[in-house]
Amino acid sequence: MNFKNIFCLSVISSLLFLSGCSTTQGLKSGQIPTELKSQLSSQQAIVGYFSRTENEEDCGCASQIDSTYSKTPVEDGYYRVLLGRNAKGDFLVQDFYQKTGHAQSSPAWVTDPLKLFSFDGSDVEGPVTLYYPDGKVAAKFTNKDGEAIEGEDYYTNGQLGSLFKTDDQGNSEYRLWYASGKKAVEYTLNKNQETTSSQAWNEDGSDNEDIEGVFKKIYDLLDPKFQE
Repeated sequence: MNFKNIFCLSVISSLLFLSGCSTTQGLKSGQIPTELKSQLSSQQAIVGYFSRTENEEDCGCASQIDSTYSKTPVEDGYYRVLLGRNAKGDFLVQDFYQKTGHAQSSPAWVTDPLKLFSFDGSDVEGPVTLYYPDGKVAAKFTNKDGEAIEGEDYYTNGQLGSLFKTDDQGNSEYRLWYASGKKAVEYTLNKNQETTSSQAWNEDGSDNEDIEGVFKKIYDLLDPKFQE
Protein backbone atom coordinates (compact mmCIF):
# COMPACT_ATOMS: atom_id res chain seq x y z
CA MET A 1 0.00 0.00 0.00
CA ASN A 2 1.10 3.53 -0.64
CA PHE A 3 3.31 5.25 1.90
CA LYS A 4 1.22 8.18 3.20
CA ASN A 5 2.79 10.70 5.57
CA ILE A 6 0.52 10.45 8.58
CA PHE A 7 0.99 14.06 9.58
CA CYS A 8 0.15 15.67 6.25
CA LEU A 9 -2.57 13.36 5.04
CA SER A 10 -3.99 11.94 8.29
CA VAL A 11 -5.08 8.92 6.28
CA ILE A 12 -3.81 5.41 7.02
CA SER A 13 -4.35 1.74 7.35
CA SER A 14 -4.82 -1.43 9.30
CA LEU A 15 -3.61 -4.92 9.94
CA LEU A 16 -2.70 -8.02 11.64
CA PHE A 17 -4.85 -10.22 13.72
CA LEU A 18 -3.85 -13.51 12.18
CA SER A 19 -4.73 -15.22 15.46
CA GLY A 20 -8.42 -15.95 15.66
CA CYS A 21 -8.83 -15.42 11.91
CA SER A 22 -10.38 -18.22 9.88
CA THR A 23 -8.72 -18.29 6.47
CA THR A 24 -10.24 -19.59 3.27
CA GLN A 25 -8.22 -21.94 1.08
CA GLY A 26 -8.37 -21.49 -2.66
CA LEU A 27 -8.87 -24.30 -5.15
CA LYS A 28 -6.11 -26.85 -5.12
CA SER A 29 -4.19 -26.93 -8.37
CA GLY A 30 -5.42 -30.45 -9.05
CA GLN A 31 -9.04 -29.27 -9.00
CA ILE A 32 -8.53 -26.72 -11.77
CA PRO A 33 -9.61 -28.07 -15.18
CA THR A 34 -6.63 -28.73 -17.42
CA GLU A 35 -7.82 -26.33 -20.14
CA LEU A 36 -8.09 -23.51 -17.58
CA LYS A 37 -4.87 -24.40 -15.76
CA SER A 38 -2.94 -24.07 -19.04
CA GLN A 39 -4.07 -20.45 -19.27
CA LEU A 40 -2.68 -19.48 -15.85
CA SER A 41 0.52 -17.48 -15.56
CA SER A 42 0.46 -17.72 -11.76
CA GLN A 43 -1.29 -19.97 -9.26
CA GLN A 44 -0.82 -17.49 -6.41
CA ALA A 45 -3.91 -15.78 -4.99
CA ILE A 46 -2.80 -12.39 -6.32
CA VAL A 47 -5.57 -9.78 -6.14
CA GLY A 48 -3.85 -7.25 -8.39
CA TYR A 49 -0.71 -5.40 -9.35
CA PHE A 50 0.08 -1.74 -8.68
CA SER A 51 2.55 0.76 -10.09
CA ARG A 52 4.29 3.57 -8.25
CA THR A 53 2.57 6.15 -10.45
CA GLU A 54 -0.75 6.41 -12.27
CA ASN A 55 -1.00 4.19 -15.32
CA GLU A 56 -0.88 5.94 -18.68
CA GLU A 57 -3.37 3.51 -20.19
CA ASP A 58 -6.91 2.94 -18.94
CA CYS A 59 -7.22 -0.56 -17.50
CA GLY A 60 -10.90 -0.63 -18.39
CA CYS A 61 -11.84 -1.15 -14.74
CA ALA A 62 -14.58 0.42 -12.66
CA SER A 63 -14.10 3.94 -11.34
CA GLN A 64 -13.55 2.63 -7.80
CA ILE A 65 -10.36 0.90 -8.93
CA ASP A 66 -7.16 2.62 -7.80
CA SER A 67 -5.47 4.66 -10.54
CA THR A 68 -2.23 2.72 -9.94
CA TYR A 69 -3.95 -0.65 -10.41
CA SER A 70 -2.70 -2.89 -13.20
CA LYS A 71 -4.01 -6.22 -14.46
CA THR A 72 -0.48 -7.35 -15.27
CA PRO A 73 2.79 -7.19 -13.27
CA VAL A 74 4.59 -3.84 -13.05
CA GLU A 75 8.36 -4.34 -12.86
CA ASP A 76 9.07 -1.62 -10.30
CA GLY A 77 5.70 -1.94 -8.57
CA TYR A 78 3.89 -4.18 -6.14
CA TYR A 79 1.40 -7.03 -5.99
CA ARG A 80 -1.29 -7.92 -3.48
CA VAL A 81 -2.08 -11.40 -2.16
CA LEU A 82 -5.33 -12.47 -0.55
CA LEU A 83 -4.40 -14.44 2.58
CA GLY A 84 -7.90 -15.34 3.67
CA ARG A 85 -11.10 -14.08 5.27
CA ASN A 86 -12.47 -14.02 8.80
CA ALA A 87 -15.91 -14.94 10.12
CA LYS A 88 -17.20 -11.41 9.43
CA GLY A 89 -16.19 -11.66 5.78
CA ASP A 90 -13.31 -9.18 6.03
CA PHE A 91 -10.38 -9.75 3.66
CA LEU A 92 -6.84 -10.27 4.95
CA VAL A 93 -4.37 -9.02 2.32
CA GLN A 94 -0.65 -8.38 2.13
CA ASP A 95 1.40 -6.36 -0.37
CA PHE A 96 4.80 -7.32 -1.80
CA TYR A 97 7.50 -5.75 -3.95
CA GLN A 98 7.30 -7.09 -7.50
CA LYS A 99 11.08 -7.20 -8.02
CA THR A 100 12.02 -9.16 -4.92
CA GLY A 101 8.84 -10.68 -3.52
CA HIS A 102 9.71 -9.10 -0.17
CA ALA A 103 6.85 -7.82 1.98
CA GLN A 104 5.89 -4.18 1.44
CA SER A 105 3.25 -4.34 4.18
CA SER A 106 2.24 -6.55 7.04
CA PRO A 107 -1.05 -8.45 6.66
CA ALA A 108 -3.92 -5.93 6.71
CA TRP A 109 -7.69 -6.12 6.95
CA VAL A 110 -9.86 -4.71 4.17
CA THR A 111 -13.53 -4.56 5.16
CA ASP A 112 -14.97 -3.12 1.92
CA PRO A 113 -14.60 -5.52 -1.04
CA LEU A 114 -14.47 -2.58 -3.48
CA LYS A 115 -11.28 -1.45 -1.75
CA LEU A 116 -9.43 -4.67 -2.44
CA PHE A 117 -8.16 -2.95 -5.57
CA SER A 118 -7.07 0.25 -3.82
CA PHE A 119 -3.44 0.82 -2.87
CA ASP A 120 -4.34 3.73 -0.59
CA GLY A 121 -3.37 2.85 2.98
CA SER A 122 -6.49 4.59 4.29
CA ASP A 123 -8.63 1.75 2.92
CA VAL A 124 -7.60 -0.73 5.60
CA GLU A 125 -8.63 -0.95 9.24
CA GLY A 126 -6.50 -1.43 12.36
CA PRO A 127 -2.71 -1.39 12.84
CA VAL A 128 -0.30 -1.89 9.93
CA THR A 129 3.43 -1.80 9.26
CA LEU A 130 5.05 -0.80 5.96
CA TYR A 131 8.55 -1.83 4.92
CA TYR A 132 11.30 -0.45 2.72
CA PRO A 133 12.63 -2.81 0.00
CA ASP A 134 15.47 -3.92 2.30
CA GLY A 135 13.02 -4.97 4.99
CA LYS A 136 13.52 -2.02 7.33
CA VAL A 137 10.39 -0.50 8.82
CA ALA A 138 9.12 2.52 6.85
CA ALA A 139 5.99 3.30 8.85
CA LYS A 140 3.60 2.06 11.49
CA PHE A 141 0.06 3.38 11.85
CA THR A 142 -3.42 2.55 13.01
CA ASN A 143 -6.85 3.34 11.56
CA LYS A 144 -10.05 3.21 13.57
CA ASP A 145 -13.39 3.50 11.78
CA GLY A 146 -11.63 4.96 8.75
CA GLU A 147 -9.75 7.60 10.77
CA ALA A 148 -6.01 7.66 11.45
CA ILE A 149 -5.48 7.74 15.23
CA GLU A 150 -1.73 7.24 15.53
CA GLY A 151 1.36 6.61 13.45
CA GLU A 152 5.12 6.73 13.02
CA ASP A 153 7.34 7.27 9.97
CA TYR A 154 10.99 6.19 9.75
CA TYR A 155 13.99 7.15 7.66
CA THR A 156 15.94 4.37 5.93
CA ASN A 157 18.67 4.75 8.58
CA GLY A 158 16.14 3.66 11.21
CA GLN A 159 15.72 7.12 12.71
CA LEU A 160 12.18 8.03 13.77
CA GLY A 161 11.05 10.83 11.44
CA SER A 162 7.54 11.61 12.60
CA LEU A 163 5.11 10.74 15.35
CA PHE A 164 1.37 11.34 15.43
CA LYS A 165 -1.30 10.54 18.00
CA THR A 166 -4.93 11.56 18.56
CA ASP A 167 -6.48 11.14 22.01
CA ASP A 168 -10.06 10.17 22.87
CA GLN A 169 -11.08 13.84 22.91
CA GLY A 170 -9.87 14.40 19.35
CA ASN A 171 -6.76 16.42 20.26
CA SER A 172 -3.75 15.65 18.04
CA GLU A 173 -0.04 15.82 18.77
CA TYR A 174 2.66 15.88 16.08
CA ARG A 175 6.45 15.52 16.33
CA LEU A 176 8.94 15.52 13.43
CA TRP A 177 12.70 14.94 13.37
CA TYR A 178 15.53 15.31 10.87
CA ALA A 179 17.34 12.15 9.74
CA SER A 180 20.12 13.12 12.17
CA GLY A 181 17.71 12.77 15.08
CA LYS A 182 17.51 16.53 15.69
CA LYS A 183 13.97 17.78 16.33
CA ALA A 184 12.31 19.63 13.46
CA VAL A 185 8.67 20.40 14.35
CA GLU A 186 6.35 20.12 17.35
CA TYR A 187 2.71 21.16 17.24
CA THR A 188 -0.69 20.28 18.61
CA LEU A 189 -4.25 20.66 17.39
CA ASN A 190 -7.49 20.60 19.35
CA LYS A 191 -10.56 18.60 18.35
CA ASN A 192 -11.64 21.49 16.07
CA GLN A 193 -8.32 21.22 14.19
CA GLU A 194 -7.19 24.55 15.61
CA THR A 195 -3.48 24.95 16.38
CA THR A 196 -2.87 25.21 20.11
CA SER A 197 0.95 25.20 19.97
CA SER A 198 3.60 25.04 17.26
CA GLN A 199 7.35 25.41 16.86
CA ALA A 200 9.99 24.51 14.26
CA TRP A 201 13.77 24.33 14.27
CA ASN A 202 16.62 24.21 11.79
CA GLU A 203 18.89 21.18 12.03
CA ASP A 204 21.47 23.24 13.94
CA GLY A 205 18.89 23.85 16.68
CA SER A 206 18.06 27.45 15.80
CA ASP A 207 14.42 28.51 15.54
CA ASN A 208 12.69 28.49 12.16
CA GLU A 209 9.56 30.57 11.68
CA ASP A 210 8.55 28.71 8.51
CA ILE A 211 6.80 25.80 10.24
CA GLU A 212 4.96 24.78 7.08
CA GLY A 213 8.19 24.80 5.08
CA VAL A 214 10.04 22.62 7.59
CA PHE A 215 7.09 20.28 7.77
CA LYS A 216 7.04 19.85 3.98
CA LYS A 217 10.80 19.30 3.93
CA ILE A 218 10.55 16.44 6.42
CA TYR A 219 7.52 15.02 4.59
CA ASP A 220 9.52 14.90 1.33
CA LEU A 221 12.56 13.36 3.03
CA LEU A 222 10.41 10.60 4.51
CA ASP A 223 8.88 9.69 1.14
CA PRO A 224 10.45 6.33 0.13
CA LYS A 225 10.96 7.36 -3.49
CA PHE A 226 13.53 9.90 -2.32
CA GLN A 227 15.35 7.36 -0.17
CA GLU A 228 15.65 4.21 -2.29
